[in-house]
Amino acid sequence: QFDPLKVDPYMGDYEGEYLAVGRDPVPADAKVIAEGSDTYRVMISTKAVHDVFWSPRIEITGRRTKEGMQLEGDSSGLTWEGQIKDGSMVARVRSRYGGTFALHHVLRESPTAGLKPPKGAIVLLPFEEGATPDMSEWDNSTWKSLADGSMQVGEGDNHTKREFGDVRLHLEFCIPYEPEGRGQDRGNSGVYFQDRYEPQVLDSYGLIPRAGDCGAIYEIAVPPVNACLPPLSWQTYDIVFRAPRFTDKGDQSEFPWITVELNGVKLHERQWITHSTVGGKEGFVAKGPFRLQDHGHPVRYRNIWAQELNIQQ
Repeated sequence: QFDPLKVDPYMGDYEGEYLAVGRDPVPADAKVIAEGSDTYRVMISTKAVHDVFWSPRIEITGRRTKEGMQLEGDSSGLTWEGQIKDGSMVARVRSRYGGTFALHHVLRESPTAGLKPPKGAIVLLPFEEGATPDMSEWDNSTWKSLADGSMQVGEGDNHTKREFGDVRLHLEFCIPYEPEGRGQDRGNSGVYFQDRYEPQVLDSYGLIPRAGDCGAIYEIAVPPVNACLPPLSWQTYDIVFRAPRFTDKGDQSEFPWITVELNGVKLHERQWITHSTVGGKEGFVAKGPFRLQDHGHPVRYRNIWAQELNIQQ
């Protein structure tokens, strides 16, 4: 049930070319986003190339049929039509003057998926393909240990039994396929540092990034680009967190900061956090647990490890 191509053979990324009369082919890519009831949002654009005569970027509709997917819609002042079948996409201008996208389906992966913990790291959720993971580092036994090596969200949030200050965290997550959902009701979870500061986990594939989307520090910092993979893909967070600082008298003297990479793309670098995010505990502490959020969606996690740090600046 977790093979993306078996669940939905159309959803995901495509690469290829844009072809126009009398011009060299221009590299292009597309994203196909499932929206339920056999309908899809299809975003197609050319990649930045020096001296490109025109850089089309269109958004049209896909409708699933017995023969494949039919594409249609008006975008950029033109009427488009086409189809997706057997992993190939063709979208053309409905006009004698031409203009055609020809692309094929590709599977993108995070470059840090499966990253091994360094020497001395604390393994919070070990990962071995085909083996149920040991969940003894976590305090919520209602979460499910699955045979694919992952842990699935259960009833209530899940905290680590250990607490951390300065830390590097590697974590992998898989968003469920929920095409009928919209906004925050689509594969929602979250990773809280010190039970207070949340990098968001959400199905934000194909969206313009906002402060509540995947890769955001929730309602504090918007990701500059959308680095998300399609749902059912294994995605990665690689995060460095510097805890708040305190004086000898125990007064908080510096805010925490966080550096966030999603699927190998750096989204935030030393982003200061001046308050807890929504749903986080109030106040500043030197150490606190990680918390994985239950937001009512069967998000899965695997290969979680933490490396304690002593950041001097």
